[in-house]
Amino acid sequence: MESIQPTSPLPCRGMTNDALSVLSNALSGDGPLDTATSRSILQAVGRGEMGETFEIGTSSRVVAFGKHDTTSASFGEAVQVAVDHGFQPTIRIAGGRAAVFHETTLRFGWTRAVDDPATTMHDGFRQISTMVIDTLATFGIHGVVGEIPGEYCPGSYSVHIAGRKVMGVGQRLIRNAAHVGGVVVMANSEAINDVLVPIYSLLDLDLDPSVTGSVADALPIAVEDFADAFVAKVARERPTMEIALSDTVREDAIRFRPDHDPRPSSLASGSAETCTPNRYDQDSRS
Repeated sequence: MESIQPTSPLPCRGMTNDALSVLSNALSGDGPLDTATSRSILQAVGRGEMGETFEIGTSSRVVAFGKHDTTSASFGEAVQVAVDHGFQPTIRIAGGRAAVFHETTLRFGWTRAVDDPATTMHDGFRQISTMVIDTLATFGIHGVVGEIPGEYCPGSYSVHIAGRKVMGVGQRLIRNAAHVGGVVVMANSEAINDVLVPIYSLLDLDLDPSVTGSVADALPIAVEDFADAFVAKVARERPTMEIALSDTVREDAIRFRPDHDPRPSSLASGSAETCTPNRYDQDSRS
């Protein structure tokens, strides 16, 4: 397991002394649209039209598939399993493997302008993991960073409590900006296993249900209280400012939505935009 030490803020353009823009509980309930909104925010930050932004809120029931999942011959069956369990299937903007959001998870996304995203990628992972660890410590909970054998969406920057995963994170880079997004499981880890066990079996991925956990396994905490403490750690004593999305960001999100909905009706309608990968436009996972 990696020992996470406090780190200095990433060299983000214009972040010093600026307020942290916060979008709290602004999710629409439409999983693919919410993912598309995060992508739209990332592009707006990259263009210099938005500042550092932190999205946080409880989610509807979503299975967020990674792009690698979509290459499996059994992906269509996995999507149907999600639907049959009452979850919206979504293709997220960050890397990694299938993960779950539900009513007692916190979905977060930290987007900021970065001069050279490719060279600071791991710093972004370390910082968000440290922030989660520090937030847990606020409530007297000891968290550890590192991958656990058999965890879903495995990654070096996962956070676990007593050997059970409670936070997973992925990252998306574009020119001049980075988005670090993930989930903190506050309670009801059983719902995650119920849908992921059959999905991981179809995708031929390892999953040990015993290492899927939640913060409530250590201490029940109100989701709102944890969210407030998390925002404070991300802000680093800077002021915070609740914002509303611009019409441009909303319109772009609607255009991007078909890219993130793997259900057949969405795929048949086509995508409004094709992403062309380059050095800065890449997926990374913890």
